[in-house]
Amino acid sequence: MDRVSERLSPTIYNVTLTNADAEYSQVLSKDCRAFTFQCRTAVEVRFAFVIGKVAAPTAPYATMKAGATFGSPEKFSAEPNGLTLYLASGTAGAVVEIVEYV
Repeated sequence: MDRVSERLSPTIYNVTLTNADAEYSQVLSKDCRAFTFQCRTAVEVRFAFVIGKVAAPTAPYATMKAGATFGSPEKFSAEPNGLTLYLASGTAGAVVEIVEYV
């Protein structure tokens, strides 16, 4: 992501997953061209790009392992109204740090 961050402007979001196994979301802008996210603490986070998949895990969703970072492909095209990232963790209070590049 270093090459991307040199050309694009970043915005940081911190999403607190207050309750375990509850779905939280963050809308990324329609101008989003790339993003990364990680959990501030070493816990697993489930994520999806459609609603209703991560609280009680139901495919399709993915798991970001503890200590890992997820990054989008460089310069992808977001939906016309932006992209929504849905998040959940089995650990209450996890904070997901998202960096969006526009």
